Amino acid sequence: MSAKLSTITEWADRRTAAVYTAKSKALAKDAIQELFAPHVKASINGRKITRDEIDQLLLDMRPTEEGPLGFYWTDLVGTPRDPSHRDGSVSGVFIISGLRLPHPHSGQMVPTFRRKGVAVSYYFLLIFKLVHRIESQSQDPAIDSRRIVEFVAVANNYPLDQLATQEEHRSTYTSQYGYKL
Repeated sequence: MSAKLSTITEWADRRTAAVYTAKSKALAKDAIQELFAPHVKASINGRKITRDEIDQLLLDMRPTEEGPLGFYWTDLVGTPRDPSHRDGSVSGVFIISGLRLPHPHSGQMVPTFRRKGVAVSYYFLLIFKLVHRIESQSQDPAIDSRRIVEFVAVANNYPLDQLATQEEHRSTYTSQYGYKL
């Protein structure tokens, strides 16, 4: 019997959020294991990275061992490769807040957010503007084995005081030109 799977988009939303909103680094590490395939092909800002580097980058964002980061998608689009949603691709942009990084001008540690675009392909065993490819890692249709197997990310950090201005600009653009979409 086949498992009734959530859509590719729902899966990506839930699994990605789990990494950033985990209440501890240990729980975040578990969420990372459920998001990425061991053999994932990845790049961030044009540089190829290994699975170990993905884990380290995601865990190093957290300023402390305990406590979640802030996270929300500003855009998320997914498309399955098959009606079962076992495989497919997702692309989107999300915001991560709760980071503390040096200010680009003063060098002082300040609250920071990261705007990250991702494109992903998912192959599902149990399963990141980027593209993610997702694929199932098991042939057993009774198991939700979706994982990200390929992704490209573009990410940049900004002082937190710029978030409201960036989101206001996005909102203004949408209200001015959204009717043409």
